[in-house]
Amino acid sequence: MRSVPPRALGSAIVIVAAASIAVFAAQRGARSSPNEGASAAPVTSARRMGALPGVASVLASTPNDTPQAASPPPPPPAPARCMPEPAIEVRVVDPPPVTELFRLAKEKPEALGSASVGSPTRGSLFGGVELKDSEGILRAGGYGWGTELVIRSIERAVREVRRCFADSPRLYVGDIARERGGWLKPHRSHQSGLDADIGYYYKSQATWYQRATAENLDAARTWALVRALIEGGNVEMIFIDVSVQRLLQAYVATLPEGEQPPEEVFPSPTKRDTIIRHAWGHATHFHVRFRDPAAVALGQRLANILPRLRGARRAPR
Repeated sequence: MRSVPPRALGSAIVIVAAASIAVFAAQRGARSSPNEGASAAPVTSARRMGALPGVASVLASTPNDTPQAASPPPPPPAPARCMPEPAIEVRVVDPPPVTELFRLAKEKPEALGSASVGSPTRGSLFGGVELKDSEGILRAGGYGWGTELVIRSIERAVREVRRCFADSPRLYVGDIARERGGWLKPHRSHQSGLDADIGYYYKSQATWYQRATAENLDAARTWALVRALIEGGNVEMIFIDVSVQRLLQAYVATLPEGEQPPEEVFPSPTKRDTIIRHAWGHATHFHVRFRDPAAVALGQRLANILPRLRGARRAPR
């Protein structure tokens, strides 16, 4: 074993002694300082280490290893409202004089267009258009005739939903009216081509007359459908069970302020004469009462002609 030179050993002893004296002085100063109270904290090991050459600078330069909490990411921007479908352009014909009106109704009815005669609960339909199965519509009712405006309004709303929501399933549409209108069992209305039973959109495979619930209703697509019908400008009333109304209102409440519907859409405790109204039996589908002033005006002109015309067309026994 190599021996330590006496000179080096003496230097080490001097350094250790100096460090011990510095620590002792620091402890004594902490106890006797007039600026500290009786409960002054004892000198910590870090202060003792700081008395040694280079230790204080090392402690001061030690980085803070405490992990900083990450700030939450900003919320995603609200999706932009899908552009609505173009408005419907339906041919409007000025009714001719009675004699010419009778001739056209008998020989060339397509020249007059659709006519809604009487009322939805006691009426008939002239020149109706039939709703057909399509890429977005699946007929569920046996009678799908209505005024041209009614049929085009349903088709327009379904097109908007399918354009705004990819992979949308086909929508069930029930009864509208008979080809010539009149009483349609089991409905009280559906007589003049202005009423339509329309299904809801569902999250999974749907069937006609399926009850809508919080678990299966596709509120986003259903609201887009209802909104498209209303914004088409041809809807008078929509009958929806109050349980389904609540589901739609809960969804609408999550939309940006600019997409909130006006007050006249949903009923409230102080407002009942709204577009959407409660009707028992409409948790499986909703009922739309359309407004078609041109067809109603033509129906008023034809009201006295059609009984004679249809009597003349009736085959003799």
